[in-house]
Amino acid sequence: MKVVIKIGGQPAEDPGLRRNLARQIAWLCRAGHHVVVVHGGGKLLTQTLQRLGIPTEFYEGLRVTDAATRDVALMVLAGIVNKQWVAALEAQGQRALGICGGDAGLVAARKVSLRSNGQVKDLGFVGRPQKISTAVLEMAFRRRFVPVVASLALGPGNEYFNINADDLAAALATALKADRLLYVTEAGGVWDAERRLLSVVKGSEIGSLIRKGVDRDGMIPKLRSCARTLRRKVGEIDLLSPAAPNGLVRAVTTRDAVGTRIVRQA
Repeated sequence: MKVVIKIGGQPAEDPGLRRNLARQIAWLCRAGHHVVVVHGGGKLLTQTLQRLGIPTEFYEGLRVTDAATRDVALMVLAGIVNKQWVAALEAQGQRALGICGGDAGLVAARKVSLRSNGQVKDLGFVGRPQKISTAVLEMAFRRRFVPVVASLALGPGNEYFNINADDLAAALATALKADRLLYVTEAGGVWDAERRLLSVVKGSEIGSLIRKGVDRDGMIPKLRSCARTLRRKVGEIDLLSPAAPNGLVRAVTTRDAVGTRIVRQA
């Protein structure tokens, strides 16, 4: 089974959570699954920018990325955070290959500009995946390595662009025709208006959930991305908490929803 796991937020800051997730990923690999890990690291990036005296600006949930911010993102995401995940997996006896979207032609990005009130907002070096070449991932699978992918890619002018990690994970899952896409998120899943966790959400229900305001802010682009990804032959998508006991293993190997399972059926 091909599995893409996007990990963000709290596990990047908490060595205990990182170690626990690495243990589960190593188990999945020993069980014969091909696993790709995609990560961001926005909190550490923001903290590092603050220490360097570089202001942080967000626009509609995306980090405005000038040249200085981009260079720090390369240092933090492709450097510190990526190698922390590689080290965590190696500590579990699992070989890992730390890369970003710019390596081996993995991801070609297009520049993102957002239009609001008739005006175009230039976000700088912010991109979205445009073309994926899975050759380096398939090579890693043959050698039983786990590719650990930082959310950066080459775009116009062969410049590095900052990529939303959710979008990158979805693009890689689509290109691989992955059986499963897992988002490890502090929210732990999708919640209804009474703050009850929804164990299963159908792709056809996502638009209604957003219109009703059940899910807001950062969950909205994630759910929209899930809806698009399900239409592109990815099997199922799980949103789960990093603290869920043995959550990754259970999500892949059982039919029980650990957090929220998003399925294709209309």
